[in-house]
Amino acid sequence: MNEQLWKYVRGVMWDYEHIPASVTFAERDELLMYKTEGSSSILSNKVAKFEAGSKEEVAALLDEVLQFYGGKSFSWWVGPDSVPENLKDILVDQGLTYEDTYYGLVLPLEKDLKSRTIPYEIRVVESLEDVEHYVNVSGEVWDYDESTKEHLVQQRYNYLIDKNRRGGFLITLDGGKPVGYAGYRFSSDGVAMYLAGTGVLTEYRKRGIYHALLAKRMELAAQNGAKYIVTQARNGTSEPILRKLGFEEIGRYDVYKASGEA
Repeated sequence: MNEQLWKYVRGVMWDYEHIPASVTFAERDELLMYKTEGSSSILSNKVAKFEAGSKEEVAALLDEVLQFYGGKSFSWWVGPDSVPENLKDILVDQGLTYEDTYYGLVLPLEKDLKSRTIPYEIRVVESLEDVEHYVNVSGEVWDYDESTKEHLVQQRYNYLIDKNRRGGFLITLDGGKPVGYAGYRFSSDGVAMYLAGTGVLTEYRKRGIYHALLAKRMELAAQNGAKYIVTQARNGTSEPILRKLGFEEIGRYDVYKASGEA
């Protein structure tokens, strides 16, 4: 595994400009995890890294994680840097269930992606109304509840007006109707652009929208001097599309879910 590129893969969910007030986190060499107040989505509540050697260390660190979430639903991302090797079995014994697999994919920017003309508008998100469109279409794709959507509108808008932000958002509109969305963010060193979520409404898929949103972000990445496009691609959805477009796998995350009370 390429350690430097895996650092960027993990950075997709950790390398932010700053931590929002609604997010509580733990960040140590052996443990990375965070939880988001007001959001029940397991994508907003994650264990991103867990590294423990002895059985005693595993038990202590596991107890810390469970106390941290305190009955809240969360996801546990088991990657190539997770220790011990039997961590998945330990999680299952704790009542967690397998949820999904995400692949760490990287595309060097010297590779070319031909743009496509589509009969829809791709707009850079600039206003509160744009943010609402962004959250509404992503909420429909991911089935967010109303409280999560309300939280995300405020969070995304606060990010948009932050002068120190390293990223942004795109939406695809069909005559004013939001039908697709995409996010991006540059790594702290500027070497990589993270693809921070992409989605298209079911009835608008296979119309070139996903490809066009990727091409637009590659254009922005090149303009800003990045060398790589990096993402965590969901198994069977964006993952096969991105592989066909030249993305290469660096590693994978198997995601486990803890169903909590809140």
